[in-house]
Amino acid sequence: MISSVRVIGAGLIGTSVGLSLRSAGISVEIIDIDLNSQKLSQDLVKSVPVAKPDLIVVAVPISVNLEVILEQLKLNPASIVCDLSSVKSDLILKVKELSANHQNFISLHPMAGRELSGAIGARADLFLGRAWVVINDLSSEKSKAVAGELIKICGGTAYEMSSSEHDVIVGKISHLPQILSTALAAKMIDVDSERLNIAGQGLRDITRLAQSDSKLWSQILIANGKIIRKDLNNLISDLVQLEENLEINNIDKVEKFLQAGNKGKAKIPGKHGEQARDYAYLAVVIDDKPGQLARIFNECADINVNIEDLSMEHSPGQETGLITLSLSESDCVKLSTHLEKVGFKVHSGKNR
Repeated sequence: MISSVRVIGAGLIGTSVGLSLRSAGISVEIIDIDLNSQKLSQDLVKSVPVAKPDLIVVAVPISVNLEVILEQLKLNPASIVCDLSSVKSDLILKVKELSANHQNFISLHPMAGRELSGAIGARADLFLGRAWVVINDLSSEKSKAVAGELIKICGGTAYEMSSSEHDVIVGKISHLPQILSTALAAKMIDVDSERLNIAGQGLRDITRLAQSDSKLWSQILIANGKIIRKDLNNLISDLVQLEENLEINNIDKVEKFLQAGNKGKAKIPGKHGEQARDYAYLAVVIDDKPGQLARIFNECADINVNIEDLSMEHSPGQETGLITLSLSESDCVKLSTHLEKVGFKVHSGKNR
């Protein structure tokens, strides 16, 4: 059904969509008001002019999103137009009110991204196995069909919901984590750099999102501010209670605070939306020299063992590093035995 696509917006998301479509043999045109970004994205995607696109993908900042959508619906009455913005409620209402061609519009939100912004961070596999929210408030059957094909080409999974439900959910699972990551990372500004050398993987994990584009995220947070404020107020209340319980040494209440986190974490599904799995952990001590991690990966491939995740711990000046591999219990036993035989120092861990 889709043979040609115009992508408006040469950033991370727009360029990644273009790369996914080009990988499927679809003609793609990339345009952007920033000519430098446009040129890079066009070179990466091998952009070609598209006169009458089947689909127009709007991947622009929230501040101009509505304007671009309305313009494209007016200029391209035969094309399906979709946007990929992070906030939806007001958008859907305004498109319906302001466009005579709103039946050709569908609003999508791919739940994917990277800390590296712009076309330079784009990847054809960025959306592989990722959820795509399809807003069902306004969509026609034709626009839903085209959107479904786009999501399938990109390797994603569609989840329908209303615009209001979308904004509430992403406030909790996307916008609030960004705020917390940023707030914690900001507290590191006054910490001496030498002292940060002792930081473990936990700090790196929780501050990963703090590298995100501040201009992009300030627009997102303002646009969904009404909902985010409710989540922030609830969180602040929990933290104030924690502070009070720490002051009076109420260990039972502190433990309940932590247990609630255990319970919430257990609800989060594993990768690709599957049920979260309990992994076994294999710690491997390696020498601080080139090629050690590659050796481990090669050994895994040789015995057909799948690594689900890994973390690395290494301090400057340390002669050894610690690689912790997350695997199924059976693969953990298999790999542990094999790595010991070929000379690695391994230590099995408990499921968690």
